[in-house]
Amino acid sequence: QAIVDERTFIARFGFDLPRRYRESLIRLKHTVDLTDREIRLLGFTSSLRLGAHGVQLAASRSLAVFGRAAIGILAFQMLYAWLLAAHSSSPAPILVLKLVGVAAMLAIMGWSIYQICVQPWLIQKRVRGLLRS
Repeated sequence: QAIVDERTFIARFGFDLPRRYRESLIRLKHTVDLTDREIRLLGFTSSLRLGAHGVQLAASRSLAVFGRAAIGILAFQMLYAWLLAAHSSSPAPILVLKLVGVAAMLAIMGWSIYQICVQPWLIQKRVRGLLRS
């Protein structure tokens, strides 16, 4: 249904492709067992390449490396926040609120970076491993 009806495809994956690429993407989905959520993520992060041979995965390895480095920096910032809190003279309730706020913000940033930068590369790596075997 998603191949034939463009609106169904858009509702299912959140982006649009011409019919021949829709066919190629659905074939790839079933061949390597991709989920709809993974395809939506790959489309959102522009990790799908449309070519003469259909749809191919095109996640950037350098972006994944950058994402992991950024997550590492966020982890050090989290550690630094904990160290500052341990040596602070602020009242405990205010300190806890500040620490929870900073921790939540860093965690959300880390999760977002992981989803946008790292996850597409991991999906592509898994798919290439399946296609080789």
